[in-house]
Amino acid sequence: MKKAGRSVSLKSLGSQRERRLVWLFYILAVYVLLQFMWWAWLLIDLNKKHFAPEGEDTVRLKVLMVAGEGAVFLIFLLAGIYIMQRTVRKEFALVRQQRNFLLSVTHELKTPVAAIKLCLQTLQKHSGLAPEKRISLESVAVENTERLHNLIDNVLLATRIESGRGTLNTEPTDLSAMTSRLCENVRSATAGPVEIRTAIESGISADTDPQAFASIFLNLTENAAKYAKNAPIEIDLKKTSDGRIKLRVADGGPGIPPAERKRVFEKF
Repeated sequence: MKKAGRSVSLKSLGSQRERRLVWLFYILAVYVLLQFMWWAWLLIDLNKKHFAPEGEDTVRLKVLMVAGEGAVFLIFLLAGIYIMQRTVRKEFALVRQQRNFLLSVTHELKTPVAAIKLCLQTLQKHSGLAPEKRISLESVAVENTERLHNLIDNVLLATRIESGRGTLNTEPTDLSAMTSRLCENVRSATAGPVEIRTAIESGISADTDPQAFASIFLNLTENAAKYAKNAPIEIDLKKTSDGRIKLRVADGGPGIPPAERKRVFEKF
């Protein structure tokens, strides 16, 4: 409870800082606009007094000239304020997404670490465990180690792509065999009664990056297993009529709301 309270307090503190900065931006924007209006009024008044001896037509012409130039400056000023406001809001939204991403990654990393630690402590404290129990604990530790390894690989891959250093090392790959092997890994690593149905055509090969393909596949299947709601997960790999290769991962979960689907490939 203390950790949750600390997390909530830090989150609310960040929100308060964002609100203060937004209010500061709006106050500065209003101040700049008021100063501009004050400058325009003073300039018009100065022109009226200076050119009054030359007649009303001259005064009117000078006032119109100042008003026209002021209108152009005002448009640019308002456009700059609008762009700055959108930029500030986008930056704050990105910071919130990064914060949520870090909290999620931390939670995902702690789960397998806790499971591995529990298995090792059990093996350490109870040296006289039955062989089948020992084998079961070792299997759980290995599975969670593999899960931790995949999570770290995903974070590193995302970091390389974000920094522009992500490259694909393509090579001829038997996708049918690789997909079948990955499906078996998912079956053994998935907790709970999740049924996985496969329809994998044999003999499908392509030049691809095996590590990237495995990362994409495991992300899809782990997400499907998380939200399957005890419904079967369907994994299909086939060649389409136009020669392309199609991988399909489907589950019986709630799915992504239509309004959020366009944001699937956004950062965080």
